[in-house]
Amino acid sequence: MKLRSLVFGIALSLSVLPLVSTVHMFRDWSANRAGLNEDEQLRQLMLPWCRPSFTAFLDPLRKVIPEDAAILCTPAWGMETAGKARWYLFLANALYPRRVFVREPALASGTLVTYPLWVKHHLETIDTDESGLSMAGLIKRTRLEKVVKEEIVKRDIAWEFRYALDAKDPFRGAELLHNDVPVDYLQEYR
Repeated sequence: MKLRSLVFGIALSLSVLPLVSTVHMFRDWSANRAGLNEDEQLRQLMLPWCRPSFTAFLDPLRKVIPEDAAILCTPAWGMETAGKARWYLFLANALYPRRVFVREPALASGTLVTYPLWVKHHLETIDTDESGLSMAGLIKRTRLEKVVKEEIVKRDIAWEFRYALDAKDPFRGAELLHNDVPVDYLQEYR
């Protein structure tokens, strides 16, 4: 009899938990997000791609970069290695139908397993931490320059967006280049 009561009690509590969770979620939604459009609701959730430091750059980039363009996203400075500065993933989605490319895409897949290797590659070949390139880094960079240039020509990449490996503010000091010439994409927003 005690076993039946115990099983009944567990079953009852497990059936009530989803109801309690649903009520809690509805109260949160009605108090904080009811009546807001989708963008406003997402902004309330503070997701990385909804942060002002990210969204403030989207409109200027969309106005300057043609929809059929290919863009190379390059981390040019900074040293965040925890995987929180994978802004190229969000840019690829936000700038669609523009095509977004990165150097060493196999390492930049977005997994935390390969991301440190991707960062290490940039520290060694681009010197994002500004500590100076080692001799091995210079040799690696020289070998990769030809391959990178061939890929840029093959994919018809005329645009490059340089940003910081910084989880909180990657676009502070960001640069946009068209055929290696800087473009003032924030001109009308100043």
